[in-house]
Amino acid sequence: MIALSIPFFRDEPSSNKAIMDYYLIALIMFAGAFLQGITGFGSGLVAVPLLSLLIPLTLLTPMLSVINVILALYLAWLLRHYLSLQRWFPLFIGGVGGTLAGNYALVHLPLASLQMGMAVFVITAGLLFWFGVQVQARAGSIQQGGVGLLSGFANGALTLGGPPVVLFLTANRLDRSQFRATLAAFFLVLGCTNVTSFSLQGRYAEIDLLTLLALIIGALTGAYGGHRVSSKLPEQWFRRLTLLLVIGAGVMVLLSS
Repeated sequence: MIALSIPFFRDEPSSNKAIMDYYLIALIMFAGAFLQGITGFGSGLVAVPLLSLLIPLTLLTPMLSVINVILALYLAWLLRHYLSLQRWFPLFIGGVGGTLAGNYALVHLPLASLQMGMAVFVITAGLLFWFGVQVQARAGSIQQGGVGLLSGFANGALTLGGPPVVLFLTANRLDRSQFRATLAAFFLVLGCTNVTSFSLQGRYAEIDLLTLLALIIGALTGAYGGHRVSSKLPEQWFRRLTLLLVIGAGVMVLLSS
């Protein structure tokens, strides 16, 4: 059963404060999606810390999984002419397996040390790319499957799924449009896996429709705006922004752990 009230807001939904909360939720999601529209990832870096001040994480996480699917599907459609699903099929399959393994590990294993280790690795690799260290990675089936597993596991268990696959695609020297299209498809696969997992756990029983609608509006408008801006950024700026997001994600996870 889907709840139509917002028990996590202090005032009733009809009050001015509650109405402003909806606008604020949409605005925060817009900012995160705008960033993802530019680079292909990174909405969670903006959205999760700020939205968690308004919405309990127990409700926010399942809702954002739905938003991630919608966002990835929309960006994949915008970039559909640059998609090469067959080329990256092992990456997607590895992502599904890794996400399911990460969801299991999240419940059954202590992950603090692994979280710190992953964060240090991501920060180090991001800094190497930033300072121009030339790193190349083969895109064979084994390599793709391994990166998919790692990214999926980091997504399901450590909420750090983006950086590993971003670093891998960066090392493969994809052009901007192919880079963003491949990320959109990968995150769509991971998002669908998460939504299926949360559905089986009954995590969508208390989702508020108005809050979800505000998130969707913010996500779609932000993604469209970011997509339009992305093509106007110089390639060097795009690369720098991408690496800043990777390093920032690692720093956030390191501090939180």
